[in-house]
Amino acid sequence: MDAEGRNAVPAQPSVRLAGLRPRHAALCAFVTTLLACVPVIVIFNGAPRYAALGDLFLLCLLLGAMASGVFQCARVLSGAFRDSRRASRGVVVAYLAAILIFIVSLAAPDPWPLGASAAGIVAGCALPPVLCTWARAVAAPMDRALALCALVGGVAALSGWVLLLLPPQLLLPVFCVLAVAGTVPLLLMEPAVSPEEGTAPQISSADGGKGALGRLLSVTWLPLLGLAAYVFMTGLVSHSAFGTLPATYLGALPGAALILLICARWARRPLLPWCYRVLVPLLAAAFVVLGAFPEGTFPQEASVAVLYGFYLVLAMLGCALFLAVTHSREVAPELTCSFAVTVVAAAALAAYVLSSVVMPGADFSPWLPVVTGLFVAVLLLSLGRTAWDELVAPHGGAAEGEGIVPGDRGVRAARAPVLAANGALASSLGSTDAAESKKAQSASPSAPLAPELSVRDTLEARCAEVSAARSLSPREAEVLVYLARGFTPAYIAKSLVLSISTVRTHVRNIYRKLGINKREELLHLIDEQ
Repeated sequence: MDAEGRNAVPAQPSVRLAGLRPRHAALCAFVTTLLACVPVIVIFNGAPRYAALGDLFLLCLLLGAMASGVFQCARVLSGAFRDSRRASRGVVVAYLAAILIFIVSLAAPDPWPLGASAAGIVAGCALPPVLCTWARAVAAPMDRALALCALVGGVAALSGWVLLLLPPQLLLPVFCVLAVAGTVPLLLMEPAVSPEEGTAPQISSADGGKGALGRLLSVTWLPLLGLAAYVFMTGLVSHSAFGTLPATYLGALPGAALILLICARWARRPLLPWCYRVLVPLLAAAFVVLGAFPEGTFPQEASVAVLYGFYLVLAMLGCALFLAVTHSREVAPELTCSFAVTVVAAAALAAYVLSSVVMPGADFSPWLPVVTGLFVAVLLLSLGRTAWDELVAPHGGAAEGEGIVPGDRGVRAARAPVLAANGALASSLGSTDAAESKKAQSASPSAPLAPELSVRDTLEARCAEVSAARSLSPREAEVLVYLARGFTPAYIAKSLVLSISTVRTHVRNIYRKLGINKREELLHLIDEQ
């Protein structure tokens, strides 16, 4: 965490789940019946025709999802994509029909491979736009998105475990009811994200698809890698004795509870960097320590549950990140969701081919710690590079071309009069040194310090006045609040789940509209309101 993030008051409030709506219950039903997830489709292992149709349907679904995802990405990047509400409803109906046809075929007197293949292709091709519709309907900032993913993941895991206990004659109708409950609401609801909530740069001929895809990758590559690792290992272990489904489902419950606890306790920080710097390494370390105990002991057996929790936490972080990116609208939601589906479907397909074609019947349990170690190694290299960049250039590149003085000495000098006049307000502007706060308090010992919340509200009110007077866009007004607190573009990018290049663009636009060239001028302008 940056030094600024430790002492300044971030803009986002504590996470709450009070905003839950009926659509979130429908989302739980949808995730519970998502047949693209291997543990979900394997619950039909006791169905009469699953042995003949299950793997064929899954293979066709993954191939269809990959093809559809690539096609959607190409259309968005080329500028040929046109959103149509009627077409979206048609895709949802096709997806639901394909799922129901497959479920019914599992109870048919004779196997119907052609019907299962066709249903898998239709469901796979419809999956990227269906997931995009869901993402647009429930998109939220990172703190709320992570809490929502934990809640939905926990409820879906518990529901899946209950389905696993049902006999086949009861499982199929209950699953069909859940599939309808998780899909039909998409025909009725409107997206929760409106165009006014984000003012991200649109894909143009000057920017090109490469620029949009680069911005997306700069924000999502690590969570996407973790999500792909979760899908790949889930596909492997589901075909071996190690992959017991009750452990998969029940392992999600403590992981979901842990994420909810983190959202409630540390929601004031940028959650994604915090989780990757603290939570993920701790879970990996716990797995290594517990796994070092002798085989057959309780600690060694508990390491399996910790490992499942590790991968499920990675999956929740990845899903939450893509919901946050969809909410920020830095790139088209169709590109965000289609690209994620393509990568994840490729990982699931690789696991399927490896476990069912190349090495059928093999025990892949030794692969779990290997893949875990590889991901943690990549994570540590990424964190090491970030730490090195911050050590060499604490504000490296964030200020170049934007009229911001590199480093923070100029900013601190500009804050000096403000500190002497009002220590509390100076603290709210993002002071990164505890000594400055003490100096400000000693400069005006008789001035009572206002409560932290009222100071923050005062600063936001001043920024709102400036934004309204200078016609800043909603996203620029949001960035302005962070700048007024003294945060760097790098920290703002982490908090708002934007690429650093997009934040720099917003900062340049803010400076141009305000008619200023330096951070000191911005602080004085806000203080004069």
